[in-house]
Amino acid sequence: MSNIYLDNSATTKPCDEAIHAMVEAMSENYGNPSSLHMAGTRAAELLLSSRNTVLAALWGTYVRSKLPRKPMMRGGEEYGRLIFTASGTESNNLAIFGAVESCKINAPEIITTDSEHPAVLRAVEKLQEKGVKVFKLKTLGGRIDIDELKSLLSPKTALVSVMYVNNETGAIYDVAEIFKTVKSISPNAVCHTDCVQAFQKLPFTPKTLNADMITVSAHKVHGPKGVGALWVSRELINKNRPFPIIFGGGQESSFRSGTENIPGIAAFAAATEANGGAKAYEEFGRKTEALKRLLIQSLPDGVSVNTPLGNSAPYIISLALPLPKSQPMLNYLSALGIYVSSGSACSSHKNTVSHVLTAFGISNAVADGTIRVSLDISNTEEEILTFCDALSQGITKLAK
Repeated sequence: MSNIYLDNSATTKPCDEAIHAMVEAMSENYGNPSSLHMAGTRAAELLLSSRNTVLAALWGTYVRSKLPRKPMMRGGEEYGRLIFTASGTESNNLAIFGAVESCKINAPEIITTDSEHPAVLRAVEKLQEKGVKVFKLKTLGGRIDIDELKSLLSPKTALVSVMYVNNETGAIYDVAEIFKTVKSISPNAVCHTDCVQAFQKLPFTPKTLNADMITVSAHKVHGPKGVGALWVSRELINKNRPFPIIFGGGQESSFRSGTENIPGIAAFAAATEANGGAKAYEEFGRKTEALKRLLIQSLPDGVSVNTPLGNSAPYIISLALPLPKSQPMLNYLSALGIYVSSGSACSSHKNTVSHVLTAFGISNAVADGTIRVSLDISNTEEEILTFCDALSQGITKLAK
């Protein structure tokens, strides 16, 4: 039996187009984009083209004609700035530290949620250690209470950071409404959203989300690991330019110094284009929704779905098993070549109960026995049925 990969929220398999683009950039376009000779110019042109491709995946293909075609050309400023980084984690850190460091608010405050990815939570907690006041919105049942948000907003609110799709439960938070509320009460606050689990999977643009900064990552959309990006709005740049957290040669318009990872960036762009650009979500949603329905219909007795009360992504399913621990089941399935997760891959080696599941309202006992299935357009009905059958057999064996 071939492997069945159902851990796509942890990472995705790089597509052929991304691999080809990376190899080509390493072997044929290896110049430093900051160099002034022809090899450097070609690398700079590839960097610009890749940036335009990812921007078009965020906004829509119509923006391509308005973006600069050559390095040093102007144009497309209304669509903001895309800053390439080494990961979604770095993008989140750049957004959070950059927004707070550059704000003109005395005793600034941050609002986030109690179920953010560690890349956000650890960053705001570090600022909290330095005296910044941090408020965490409750996400009970996968919902955020707008009234609670309103009660926390003030003239001291410097940053509101709320993820779009939760990486463990699949809960979709109403980021557009949240940020609309923020801007109506605290217009000087910066609105940042981690869209790592939403990019090219759900329909959105920076405008529809009312966002000032958006984090995306290559390896969640069939690109390589080690490449991320932070989109920053033109309004934020003009009003309150975010402060860099990496200093050096001034690359990425001085937002993020360090020679750009041209092979990785080219592969990121190639992957977004291969997925279908800004319309990737259409086929992705249809396919994963059907697979999710089949999975839920085929679950063995005793397995329940940790279903968000509001909207949820069809490609992330949190399953509570009738077992005291999830790890034995992960081991059992892995031995069969079936790969799922117990939660976020970034914290799976920590011997602690998921903060996301407890914030969701799940008891420690149920959280300990919860696994996450995350789907991709490449998964098949046969794979889902095989997984459900293996899950049933595993429960019978492990419950003895």
